[in-house]
Amino acid sequence: MNKKAQLKIQQMAFVLVALLIFFGIISLFYFSIRLNSLKGDASSLRETEAQEIVRKLASTPEFAFTSAGDCASCVDADKLLMLKERKGYSGFWGLDYVSIDKIYPSYNGECTRANYPNCKTITLAKESEDFGTTVGSFISLCRWENLKGGYFKCELGKLYVSAKNIENG
Repeated sequence: MNKKAQLKIQQMAFVLVALLIFFGIISLFYFSIRLNSLKGDASSLRETEAQEIVRKLASTPEFAFTSAGDCASCVDADKLLMLKERKGYSGFWGLDYVSIDKIYPSYNGECTRANYPNCKTITLAKESEDFGTTVGSFISLCRWENLKGGYFKCELGKLYVSAKNIENG
């Protein structure tokens, strides 16, 4: 009778150990799936934050074209060219990549004082060649034109910002 009781206790112990192993494996699968989901959520949050930064960046005083008055998405191309030359602004935004492209009229090359305004790209920050996914937003790229007595000339542009290493400030 004593041996049957010991056998029943051993069977119950094996069943309990098997149940613990089974639930341990299930919890490992759950946490691995949840961790992968968390990584995807983190990258989508970075992407969303980059989109918000693109929207807000055009209205900062460093970018805004204030001469036109009520143009909310107008960016001053003359200011951008001066910002590009100032090295103190390279890490100001905490972004890996900030660039403005002229969409229309189409030109080629990086903007310098020598080829401005007949150029395509003004790159304000480029920390490395691997800057991740860029997020863009269309803007009006405006400047002062001295021809015919002087007037404001606006062209279609696109503001690009990197989404890879956005730091929380």
